[in-house]
Amino acid sequence: MAPPEEASTVIQAVPEAVTRRRRGLLASSGRRGPLARGGTIRVVLAGLGAFLVAFGLLLRFYAAPRLISAPADFYIVVKLADPHAFYFDQSALITRHDVALTYTDTIRGDPAASTASIAVWDQFTVLEDLKRNNQLIATYQRTAFDRRTGELTNCCGASVNDDTKVRQDGISVVFWPIGTQKTAYQVYDTNTERAWPAVYSGTAVVQGLLTYRFTQRIPVTVVQQLPGVPTVLLGVPGPSRNIVADRTFQASNTFWVDPRTGVPVSAEEQILSVLHGPGGQGSLAVASADLTMTPASQRALAEVARQNAASITTVRQTGPLGGIVLGVLLILAGTVPFRRLRNRGWRDPRLAKVIRFRP
Repeated sequence: MAPPEEASTVIQAVPEAVTRRRRGLLASSGRRGPLARGGTIRVVLAGLGAFLVAFGLLLRFYAAPRLISAPADFYIVVKLADPHAFYFDQSALITRHDVALTYTDTIRGDPAASTASIAVWDQFTVLEDLKRNNQLIATYQRTAFDRRTGELTNCCGASVNDDTKVRQDGISVVFWPIGTQKTAYQVYDTNTERAWPAVYSGTAVVQGLLTYRFTQRIPVTVVQQLPGVPTVLLGVPGPSRNIVADRTFQASNTFWVDPRTGVPVSAEEQILSVLHGPGGQGSLAVASADLTMTPASQRALAEVARQNAASITTVRQTGPLGGIVLGVLLILAGTVPFRRLRNRGWRDPRLAKVIRFRP
């Protein structure tokens, strides 16, 4: 056993050795120790967290309303059909019954003419007897509309059959407001060149999507005056002569719209076009059809709706929420103090033996 004087010397020397060790943890050869590096990391984490929170809030309340909009670059072909329609064949001067008619709507966006708030789409629609290559109605429409509300505007060369003097109002049948409501909308019709109310009439599942159903009634409307129509075709009594006949159009339309995106997933159009003589004398049914959208077109539009809905959810909910939650966690990690670990030097078994030594 060491003399009392030596034991006292060893015990007094221990704090000085331990102090040197502790200093070594904080600084060695001019470098910062773990505690100093830990403080820097916490500052970085807190700063990154604050950025993510701000990013999430900006994405939700500033960017989302601007990013969620109708695409300027868009292309699709939609078809409706009636296998049992009838129409007057002008080339053969007979009425054809139980004929398959096809209504084709080709939609193409014009990115060059579109702006951040206005989308410009071109549409070419044709009602025809494909078997005999007879076109009954053909319409070209250039639409300019608000990319969020679908409201039509008369800019950017908007026209119907190249006539820019035709005023378009309401919304177009091809794009309804994002976040469609259970209410009535004024929906533009190219045949009558005006908008008619489409009233909410319930919900229905189409191609696996919950849709809002809207019904539109277009009353008998004179849409064209045709000169040189023989009275014999109209059934006007007396000697046959050529007259100016009025062509009328009426329709009962139903639209099924995905309320999240404003994409019309399906449509049905019951149309009737008739020629009338002066003063309502005589008539001739030009075309009558109950057109329903083909399943292939429904599937294509449903896929567009699903993709748009996924993008809307990401921009409006998933992205902002993820950024805010992760940001808060990082802020907590950077600002809540950690319990400092005990200095490893005090756990050195050799020093422990010396400290516990008693004379």
